Amino acid sequence: MDQGAPTSHPYQQVAADIASKIASGALKPGERLKSVRTLAEEYGTTSATVQRALGLLDDEGWVNRVPNVGLFVRDPGDSAGSAPTMRDVMTALDEVQQAVADLRRRVASLEGTGGPEDGRPDR
Repeated sequence: MDQGAPTSHPYQQVAADIASKIASGALKPGERLKSVRTLAEEYGTTSATVQRALGLLDDEGWVNRVPNVGLFVRDPGDSAGSAPTMRDVMTALDEVQQAVADLRRRVASLEGTGGPEDGRPDR
């Protein structure tokens, strides 16, 4: 090995190879990755090294981890993998609260209770 060449850890090499396959289209969005054991055998390394590589791919947004199911190639156009901002969460919460209030009014009108005007507090 050339002493001037930068070296990387085996897990980084495995992650880079899998990321390259995803980028080239050899692994398609939604496709399930092989098992850790199978990948370890293919790359001639340990399961721990492959797990670390897959964790890196997950952190970098190349794959989606589904607990007890496996890892799947992430669709590059899929923003579901990115963490929501506080603003996103608060907007969603406001929408849910408005929908619940609307449903309470509708149920109250169907039950003939009259909703908040009947003296009961609107929760």
